[in-house]
Amino acid sequence: MELRQSLQLKQQLKLTPELQQAIKLLQLTRLELATLVQEELAENPVLEELPGSRPEEVSVASVEQVAETQREESESGVVKDNVRDDDFDWRKVVEEHRDQAPLPGNVVRKNDDLPAFDANLTREEELAEHLLWQLRMLKLTTLQQEIGVELILNIDDNGYLGPDVVESLAEEFDVTSDVVVEVLERIQRMDPVGCGAQSLEQCLSVQAEVLYPDNDLLQTVILGHLRDLVGRGILNLARKLGVTHEELEETRELITTLDPKPGRNYGGGKTQYVVPDVYVRKENDDYIVTLNDDGLPKLRIGSYYKNLLDKKIGDDTKDYLKKKVRSALWFLKSIHQRQNTIRLVAESIVRKQGDFFDHGVSRLKPLVLREVADDIGMHESTVSRVTSNKYMYTPQGLYSMKFFFNPGIQSNDGGDDLASQAVKERIKELVGSEDPTHPLSDQSLVSILEEEGITIARRTVAKYRTQLGILSSSKRVRLGR
Repeated sequence: MELRQSLQLKQQLKLTPELQQAIKLLQLTRLELATLVQEELAENPVLEELPGSRPEEVSVASVEQVAETQREESESGVVKDNVRDDDFDWRKVVEEHRDQAPLPGNVVRKNDDLPAFDANLTREEELAEHLLWQLRMLKLTTLQQEIGVELILNIDDNGYLGPDVVESLAEEFDVTSDVVVEVLERIQRMDPVGCGAQSLEQCLSVQAEVLYPDNDLLQTVILGHLRDLVGRGILNLARKLGVTHEELEETRELITTLDPKPGRNYGGGKTQYVVPDVYVRKENDDYIVTLNDDGLPKLRIGSYYKNLLDKKIGDDTKDYLKKKVRSALWFLKSIHQRQNTIRLVAESIVRKQGDFFDHGVSRLKPLVLREVADDIGMHESTVSRVTSNKYMYTPQGLYSMKFFFNPGIQSNDGGDDLASQAVKERIKELVGSEDPTHPLSDQSLVSILEEEGITIARRTVAKYRTQLGILSSSKRVRLGR
């Protein structure tokens, strides 16, 4: 063994920091992008937010012009590492970038189709707050009020109380369990009815007592035969209880009107609204794709630094300024590239899924990432990053951009293949229109789809049914009325 030096020539692919930044921006959500922009504004003094009101619309052509300008700058050495800084006119670059169109985005959308104003500003009332407000309205002793507060604070977001809470509070307040239960029963009958129950049967029983006080059969079924309502057990339940099928089916329908989780409308925090990244609207016979840049700051390189470049400054300051200007240029370019890529992918989806935008999910076609990547001249990994956590608002509703990518199901009648999502929609329609006394089995669904020219295995039907949240036929059976 010996230690010696040697030369070796090899090729190696490395991602520059600028390219890593561009890739990172592609997969960010709008909220994450807005946060990153604020961080960049705080860290880079060269960048500043464009003041004043924005124009009603910035054309796509302006974005293309900016992108072309950036490509020319890149080719001429503006952002190349092998060009000496002394040979580059930084003042000219800042001057050119001062008057660019607002960033990011290519179209500023008007304020139609936005969530209601109060949905963005109001805070939803928590379950505990709602119950405590009602507790203060009751005529209770000081001790009962204190017990009631502790009971409410132990109710979870779904409206249920732990099994050992009553005994624990009775010991804490040095009273009998009956005293705690008396307060608990008052809470269970507040709005929403059933909160504070310790089991599903108790929750439904309290609701039935308040809403249907004279229905003894309903209480009997809830407290002793709730599980028999699912599956084939319902066929023998009527004989066991000595009632008609019509009475039992009416009772089952009443139970479906009760809420098994009465606290869920209050618990769980504020509703998260999905804000679309892309809007698709129809004008005449064409679909127009526009990007949503609402809430994203518009950036530019500050004019102060243009004036600073004209002055005599120290070498250290000049090097620092050049570094920050280069970083700002790459950041602006990366945002432009992100927005332009999203637009290209969205336009490709619209071209390939035109029937969906006209007729809905039933006309969704099979589509894979490679098809869109080949269409726009990019790698499929880029398309995957662009469509992750992005949403598109269409005439058919709001959909994730990933929704439009589906494997194909073979058609045996010589027609076009169908997307798996379209087959799921058809299964949902068939189950929704079935005879509840004789629900369609998975094999029956296979046969119907086969008659419609769709070749699909039974296990695939079972998988799609499970994904749709549809029970098996044995659990969907109902009594005739």
